[in-house]
Amino acid sequence: MKYQLVFIGFGEAAYNISLGLASEGFTSLAAYDAFMDDPQKGKLIHQRAEEAKVPLISLEEACREGQFIASMNSAKVAVSVASGIIPQLKSGQVYVDLNSASPTVEEEIDRIPRAEGVLFCDAGVMGTVPGNRHKVPMFLAGSGAESFHDAFSSYGMKLTVLDAPAGGASAIKMLKSVVMKGLPQLMFESYAAAEKYGVLDTLVESLSGSLNGKTVEQLSNTFIARTMIHAERRSAEMRDVVSTLESLGVDASMSKATVSKLDTLAAEHWAEKMDPSGKVDFKDAIRLWINKED
Repeated sequence: MKYQLVFIGFGEAAYNISLGLASEGFTSLAAYDAFMDDPQKGKLIHQRAEEAKVPLISLEEACREGQFIASMNSAKVAVSVASGIIPQLKSGQVYVDLNSASPTVEEEIDRIPRAEGVLFCDAGVMGTVPGNRHKVPMFLAGSGAESFHDAFSSYGMKLTVLDAPAGGASAIKMLKSVVMKGLPQLMFESYAAAEKYGVLDTLVESLSGSLNGKTVEQLSNTFIARTMIHAERRSAEMRDVVSTLESLGVDASMSKATVSKLDTLAAEHWAEKMDPSGKVDFKDAIRLWINKED
């Protein structure tokens, strides 16, 4: 292969990773961008490519001459881009999807027919590329994960191979968002009401006493099993919370969703099936919950 790494899409992220790899002495790099000859968008693409010393090549050459073909476009075109490339690849080549796509998209890409020996790597980029450049942490899954890790970890890339099929790496990125984007919404709901009562500082202090210094594992062991066991009582408490929030004119949508989830747990009667003390490892509790119908 003429190039060890070829980017499909040479936007800000691919440009920054290229600069980072170049700083580590990696030069076997090229790129193709569908807009590189566009009268408006092409100018910036060529400027970036020249600065990073990355040759711009045709899509045909990218498919023929790249060992690792790395798509870095957008989730909405991830499947269509992969569908046009993967069937052209030959044994020994690895298609790497670096888009912020859902696990189901990565699974769909992995099902695209391909020649024997063509591998696929689902890469979940776990941070912002500008600033981190090639050192942005990535989780890797799928048949090509080990190959991508072995080829580029020596150049300073922070790559973690998961024992998971394609979709697993993107799942971590997406499911982390459930917590990290959901938690601020809970804060908005709680803090707005606290401010109306004039007790925001005291509320934050009280939360600090409950949460500060705890690891995620400790919090999970505190929350998961006990929530399952005490769901009925907690649902009744949250109904009062909803009434209070609404009386203050505060959007109670997160608390209403909590009531609904607690009602579902209460109807499953976990208090009759688990240690009433709640001293159940959160991983065991989650496995019980997801396998409840087996």
